[in-house]
Amino acid sequence: MDKAFVSWIYDFSEAEWVDAPMIFFSSWGYKAIIGLFFLLALLKATRKLGLAAIAASLAGLVISRTIRWIAPRERPFAALEEVTPLIEKEASASFPSEQALFVGIFIALLWIIRSRLRWAGLLTGLVILVSRVYLGHHYVSDVLIGAILGGFLYVTISKIFSIKQSFPVEKEKSLIS
Repeated sequence: MDKAFVSWIYDFSEAEWVDAPMIFFSSWGYKAIIGLFFLLALLKATRKLGLAAIAASLAGLVISRTIRWIAPRERPFAALEEVTPLIEKEASASFPSEQALFVGIFIALLWIIRSRLRWAGLLTGLVILVSRVYLGHHYVSDVLIGAILGGFLYVTISKIFSIKQSFPVEKEKSLIS
């Protein structure tokens, strides 16, 4: 079933107008998310959020690398003849997706702080996840498990350290004042 999803999504790669945005989101999306984590950690008002995201990222990378070492899974472009990656990549293990891990953390962070940007963040995250499959670098299960792992780790770390809505929120203006 995973191979069928990869083939179905990969079939869209024949539409050149889709290639550029997918390459952009795949190449830069996770980097922007990691940059956001560090920016949040630097700012006093959001330091706990940023540090929790960095801690979840580090824990996720350890878990991901351990899984890849114990049970390596070939990337779609290495396992399937019909898939040629749109961006060259070394044929390393693909499960779980580490970029999806960062996306899962990002989406969980936006949901925990109840950001008004959470739907835009969810849409951006989904585009990044689909781009990884579209480029032929991951199976659908790679990105789903990576994102779920990231979200789970961020929520867990947030609960352990009692990180609540520490993001500066605009005060609502009342009709009386």
